[in-house]
Amino acid sequence: MLFYVNWIERGFQVYHKPGVSRAWVRVESDGRQLILTDQGGFDLPSRDGPFQACVLSADNALLDGPVQIPTRLALARWLRDRSDVPIPTDPRM
Repeated sequence: MLFYVNWIERGFQVYHKPGVSRAWVRVESDGRQLILTDQGGFDLPSRDGPFQACVLSADNALLDGPVQIPTRLALARWLRDRSDVPIPTDPRM
């Protein structure tokens, strides 16, 4: 059960630039970065969302987003095609 509850925390790391922003960041094997913030884009999202997500290339070019994602379930669906982050199996996803 702990994996299901904490899958974002296990797959991403917090990036913090004091006075500017905090985000969940995941670096994929090809160097792409997945970035999750709150809807304003400057702070960590609540555990169950809403989220703002974007994908940057290894050289920091914007590849996808920013996309507004309302729930954790929607975030899991969005990440499935974009990341190899372990996501718990749930038939609703």
